[in-house]
Amino acid sequence: MIEAIQLLRNIGAFDSVTSGARLPFGKFGLVYAENGRGKTTLSSIFRSLRTADPGAILERRRLGAASAPHAVISLNGGGTAVFENGAWSSILPDIAVFDDHFVAENVCAGMEVAAEHRQNLHELIIGSQGVALNDDVQVHVRRIEKHNRSIQDKAGKIPEVARGHLSVDAFCALEQRDDIEEVIHRAERNLAAGREADAVRQQQPFSELALPSFDTASIKALLARDLPALEADAAARVKMHLTRLGEGGETWVAEGMGYIASAPAAHEREVCPFCA
Repeated sequence: MIEAIQLLRNIGAFDSVTSGARLPFGKFGLVYAENGRGKTTLSSIFRSLRTADPGAILERRRLGAASAPHAVISLNGGGTAVFENGAWSSILPDIAVFDDHFVAENVCAGMEVAAEHRQNLHELIIGSQGVALNDDVQVHVRRIEKHNRSIQDKAGKIPEVARGHLSVDAFCALEQRDDIEEVIHRAERNLAAGREADAVRQQQPFSELALPSFDTASIKALLARDLPALEADAAARVKMHLTRLGEGGETWVAEGMGYIASAPAAHEREVCPFCA
């Protein structure tokens, strides 16, 4: 048990204080002071004395101090605990400090009560009934942890490519449908149609068709002619051609017609017997 604080040097608000040696600790004590006078610093010193963690003191080193933090605390029975060079000469593991740090570690220091807060809070329960309740709670805690691990394992087996943008809970909440294959097929067909429609929209528009002009009068005159008229016209053209050949031209053509069958014999194609 702490008997008195002999020295606090270069720790928080304490520059070099020895007056604590004249204020022995009793079974009950009250420390009262304005804000910024060192109450929280005392709690940190006591917590460091219990846990041997120097951080609680070193982080409160007095600004501008030339030397390191130093503390001397008298213990019942004549012993002394000295903090020097970043370490305690001895510790008091049986003391407990119920400060803001304790609340943050064991209960809650923010907006969320975590599992470790609840578990540490159960350690404060005193009595056989409290111990029994705590044991029962621990059984439920282990069951919950096992259940949560099972859920996490099952969630990890769902491929991300199957879930897409959905969370695991949203994916598991999807309605089961017997016609899912048909729905998927219809959606794929609509998607393909949409893509084709987009490709059509990107094409150049059709050019305007222009019909050629037709000499309908000549066409009608040609279609109005019959076979006897064509024969007469052909005969007239042949007679005119023979006239141009001169005297004996008709006889020459008649004799030449006899060579039509034998003229192509020396060629790979049909040739004229008159001019080859």
